[in-house]
Amino acid sequence: MIRLIAIDMDGTILSPDHTISTKNKQAILAAQSNGIEVVIATGRGFSEAYGPISDSGLDLSYICLNGAEIRDSFGDLLSATHIDENNISQITSILDAHTIDYQLFIDTLIYINSIEDQIDTFIQLAEAANQIPAVDKIRQEVMNRVERGYIRQVDSYNELINQRGSEIYKVFGTSFNRVNLDKARKALQLLPGLAISSSGAGNLEITDINAQKGIAVEKYAKSKDISMANVMVIGDSYNDLSMMERAGRSVAMGNAPAEIKAACTEITTTNEHDGVGLAIRAILQLQV
Repeated sequence: MIRLIAIDMDGTILSPDHTISTKNKQAILAAQSNGIEVVIATGRGFSEAYGPISDSGLDLSYICLNGAEIRDSFGDLLSATHIDENNISQITSILDAHTIDYQLFIDTLIYINSIEDQIDTFIQLAEAANQIPAVDKIRQEVMNRVERGYIRQVDSYNELINQRGSEIYKVFGTSFNRVNLDKARKALQLLPGLAISSSGAGNLEITDINAQKGIAVEKYAKSKDISMANVMVIGDSYNDLSMMERAGRSVAMGNAPAEIKAACTEITTTNEHDGVGLAIRAILQLQV
């Protein structure tokens, strides 16, 4: 009996134009009306996650930054896990040495060196899902966040790290050079206390070892007195693996890599074809 559904965003509940389809929304509402808890589990920060969910009219809780944050449907912080400040300089040194661009996630804000790099990040996510990115839509979305102050461009991270190094939730690295990216990943994996994942072939997601989607979903389920055997998760990428391995039912999107599909108990259609909605409807038919 599924009592909790955790859903990834990019490549999963979001269509290529970064919106939530009517069929996906209706399926989530049907699950909620049948007493099933639904939570978003994303690599995005809260400010990036809240917009598309709120715009769709859904009222959901959030696991953000790969599990570094858990927030309720009002956006209030329930749990926070930061990277050990002693690791930050080593992380940035490794990324700099391999010419990997990166962003810092602090509180609800993203600090970047280049707005274009942020736009490229979302283009890469779409391409990783084997889809044609809606470039104009992505650019507009990013620029709206810049105007609202959710994304802040800085010339150098040094002062920010000196002042707020203990508050960093996630470091997100991107590169089109896969060789350098792999070298950086291997070097980062040697550092203790870190989780190294990715949401696409061209990026690295660096968090504390305890900030993983699987750990956060389990923590959230426990707060609701729900066993992981009664949890279903839906995702499409490597940063979803930790929750797929823990959940009683795991669903891979049709656009997921073969390794992700192999790790799941079932496969649905792509995010272009309402894969989330179809997976939820299948559960409801079994349970209702």
